[in-house]
Amino acid sequence: MLCRFQIKNWAAASDRPHTPEQWQMWASGNAGAADFPKQPPAAAFLPAMQRRRLGLPARLLFEAAHRALDGDTRPCPTVSASYDGEIARSLQLWTELCRDHTVSPTSFGLSVHNAVVGQWSLWRGDMSENTALAVSPDGLETAVLEACALLADGAERVLVIVADAPADAPLHNTVRAPFAYALALLLEHGDTWQLQRTAPDTRPAANGYWSALSWIRHRLLGTSSWTHPYGTHAWHWSIHC
Repeated sequence: MLCRFQIKNWAAASDRPHTPEQWQMWASGNAGAADFPKQPPAAAFLPAMQRRRLGLPARLLFEAAHRALDGDTRPCPTVSASYDGEIARSLQLWTELCRDHTVSPTSFGLSVHNAVVGQWSLWRGDMSENTALAVSPDGLETAVLEACALLADGAERVLVIVADAPADAPLHNTVRAPFAYALALLLEHGDTWQLQRTAPDTRPAANGYWSALSWIRHRLLGTSSWTHPYGTHAWHWSIHC
């Protein structure tokens, strides 16, 4: 399985590294995520009321997607993927339901897995196709594969967004990303990039689902080729300038 495409633009957002300099320090290993203050992205382009309603993963998604499109208002299909989704909001809803036997309809509506990308579509006034994936560890690659299928079906470009914000509350037997993040990739037709699913890698499987953070690190370090192993299979990334 081989996908070829061009990445027109990309952007990352998190609640830890914020500036390009901080991201570069993190990527090079000169600083850990915990060395930066924890704060949500500003998302100052959103109306205040809408911004207050959005949880952390939604704000991360909006921030990364907005910067990846860089002011371009043309219609654009979107593929979003998340492992944790709105897990913190869901935990809060469960607590409220047990305590008060009722929940906020607005908060419940925003906890649904495809609600965030729906909010993104409404804010942009974009009626293009949107796909929300609840994915296994290789969420980034699965989302890119879906985006390549849309390109093959005739889309001129597709926005891929992977966003996760692990819950702070203790959960039994859970694996958590090191910090909340979002990565947005604007894909177009081309062959600059190649993504290939391969046979099981001889290296140990990745110990988490945050391959998007690995992708960001490789791009910031200028790596031209790398592999994400997942035990039963692997995904090989390469860029040919």
